Amino acid sequence: MAMGNWAITRVQTLAESGIQTVPSEYVRQVEKALVQEADDPRLLVPVIDLQRFSLLPSDHLRKDQYDTISTQISSAAENWGFFQIMNHGIPDSLIARVQAAGKAFFQLPIEEKEAYANEAQNPVGYGSKIGYSLDGEVKLEWGDYYYNIMWPPARRDMSKWPKQLSDFTEAMDEYSKELSKLFECLMEVLSRDLGLESENSLNESVGGEGKELRIRINYYPPCPQPDLVVGVAAHSDPGAITILLPDQIPGLQIRKDGAWIDVQFVPGALVVNIGDQFEILSNGKYSSIEHRSVVHKDLSRMSWAVFCAPPLDMVISPRRELIDDHHPPLYQQASFGEYLTKFFKKGLDGKGHVHEAKQQNQSLA
Repeated sequence: MAMGNWAITRVQTLAESGIQTVPSEYVRQVEKALVQEADDPRLLVPVIDLQRFSLLPSDHLRKDQYDTISTQISSAAENWGFFQIMNHGIPDSLIARVQAAGKAFFQLPIEEKEAYANEAQNPVGYGSKIGYSLDGEVKLEWGDYYYNIMWPPARRDMSKWPKQLSDFTEAMDEYSKELSKLFECLMEVLSRDLGLESENSLNESVGGEGKELRIRINYYPPCPQPDLVVGVAAHSDPGAITILLPDQIPGLQIRKDGAWIDVQFVPGALVVNIGDQFEILSNGKYSSIEHRSVVHKDLSRMSWAVFCAPPLDMVISPRRELIDDHHPPLYQQASFGEYLTKFFKKGLDGKGHVHEAKQQNQSLA
């Protein structure tokens, strides 16, 4: 949810002021149920090594090896909606440049960052996170962010693009090209797993060449009372699929079988999670993952989330190949723009948004 030009103090500014007590508007009841991964091997987040993976079986990759990796991806998407990928092919040097660009933005003086401040009901630009308590009371989240379309460049809001950072544009352009290939690779595997008519089916369902990559750079400053706040409240991502670049500082948690699990980041790996639009397209075979971010007393944390999303006017509904007399459509169709408008208007609500799409369809049956 965009904060617009509200008279608020940015979280980064609050943290740097040396406060010892969290302002009341940030305090909320945080669900404490948490299972550490080390306690139960069944709760180890899948880690998939793509080193020997390519888009198509070839002389360099036997079909059985290709099938093994494809099965790992499909199983993780179906049973977790979340996994990490190693040896993804994106150069370490480019990863470092993307991280440096994000850090450089948050190191700008506050008046320079505020020149890119977002507006009410529009998250594009520089902002602070906001959520809602169960009784409708507005509660703030302990984090600031930068958000914009990174691909295609023609759809960026250039009035919110930090042009004074020398490598920002070039790094984001190169990163988006690499991620586009990775997104398409994952969608090809999942299209085959679903038995769709074409290996490009899911890619086409989210717009093909017209799909958008939206980046959100999250900054979570240290907090004097971290147990009283959240960095990002529990939610599932509204888009199709998300690839997250973490900074290796723990703080991302996912809900699995009713318990919150700390994600242990694998060095050099990217984090992949299924979004609501893929849950709808797969008619529920793949489930978007509910996740949240927590913060630390003495450490700042950053993450670079890139959301693969359809164009706003694209209508999303379960793929017709997955519908028959025994498998009716479970979700109501809607344009992605309609879905996103509801998402930002209502705020973060666990998996409430996709559940609402499911319930609305059942009420129409």
